[in-house]
Amino acid sequence: MRILILNWRDLKNPRAGGAEVLTHEIAKRLVSRGDHVEWFSATYPGAPSTEEVDGVRIVRGGRQWTVHWQAFMRYRGNLRARFDVVVDEVNTVPFFTPLWADIPVFMLIYQLAREVWWYESPFPINALGYLLEPIYLRCYRRTPVFTISASTSNDLGRLGFSGPVTIVPIGVDASLQAVGRKAAVPTFVYVGRVSRSKRIGDILLAFANFRKAEASARLWVIGQGPPNYVRKLKMTADRLGLRRTVSFFGQLSAAEKNRRLGEAHVLLMTSVREGWGMVVSEANACGTPAVVYDVPGLRDSVRNGDTGLVVGATPEELTAGMLLLWRDKDLYRRLADQALAASHSASFDTTASIIRKEIEAGLLE
Repeated sequence: MRILILNWRDLKNPRAGGAEVLTHEIAKRLVSRGDHVEWFSATYPGAPSTEEVDGVRIVRGGRQWTVHWQAFMRYRGNLRARFDVVVDEVNTVPFFTPLWADIPVFMLIYQLAREVWWYESPFPINALGYLLEPIYLRCYRRTPVFTISASTSNDLGRLGFSGPVTIVPIGVDASLQAVGRKAAVPTFVYVGRVSRSKRIGDILLAFANFRKAEASARLWVIGQGPPNYVRKLKMTADRLGLRRTVSFFGQLSAAEKNRRLGEAHVLLMTSVREGWGMVVSEANACGTPAVVYDVPGLRDSVRNGDTGLVVGATPEELTAGMLLLWRDKDLYRRLADQALAASHSASFDTTASIIRKEIEAGLLE
C-alpha cells in the first residue's frame, strides 16, 4: 500500500513525544512489510526538507500553525495518483482531510486536548481552542479512527463519533529490561516533556511531603522543555529545600534513560491528561511500577492495585501513594512483578499488524 501520514511533528522534531515514537515504530514496520510510507510534518531549525528515516520518507513544510495549510496545498487533488490511503494524525489541530482528500481517510488520535489548552496556550487562544475542539472534530465523526485507550474512545463517543473506533495496544521497545537492582534510597522518576500540562510542580510538592516522612530520598526529572519553565521548576525545588535531592537531567540518551527507569523505585505521572502515557509501559518493562493521577490515559495505562497505583489528582494523594509503595514491601514487589509481566505482552509488531489489517479491510469495503 501507498500510505500518507500527516502529523505536525516527526520523530526528529525537538518537540516530539510518545505519539511520534509510536507513529514511527508503526511506519517503519509497514515499510518493512513492503508498504510505501510518506510522513508530512512541520519543519524546524536545521531540518532538511526531505529525508529517509528507517525507510520512511519524511517531507517537511510549514511550522506548527501553518503545516496544515502546507499539507493541503501540497496534496490536494493529487492524492489519488500517489497514495492509497491517508492517516490523519490529530494532535491538537487537525488537517481536515475528510473535507479535501480524494482517497480513504483514517484518523489517528491519541487524546483530545481539552484541559491541555488551559496549560499550554495563552489567553484567548486557550479559550478558543477549548470551545472549538468539539466543533472542528465534527468532520471526522464518520471517519474510521485508531486510538490507544478506552478513555479517548469514550471521549469520541461523547462527541458523537459514529464511525468504527479501533483501540490499538501500545508497543514497548524490546530492548528494555529490568536492571535487577534498585537504588539504595527511595528514588522516584519523571520522564517526558517538561511542560505545564504535565504538572511537574505537583510532583515536587509530593516529593517534598514524602521527604518529611522519609528523609533520605531522590527525585529525577528527565526531559526537556521551555527554558523559562524549567528554570521556574528549579526555583520551586530550591524554595522547597530540595536542591540536593532533585536532579533535572534534561534529555538523556535512550540507554541512560532506560537505566534510570530501572534503578528508580517508582515512576510518577501527574499530567492533565494523556493518550496513554508510553513511559508507563516503558517503566513497567524495566520492572518499575507507577503512581499516577486519575486522569484520561493514565487510568488506562496503570491497572490500579495491579501494576501500579491510580490516585486522586492532588499532591497529597500522590504522596500517600509514594509512601504506601515504599513502606509496604510486599505490595511493592507484587506490583513491580505484575508491571513487568504486563509489559511482555506489549509489542509494536502487534500494533502495526492491527493497524495494517484495519486499513486493508477499510480499502476493500
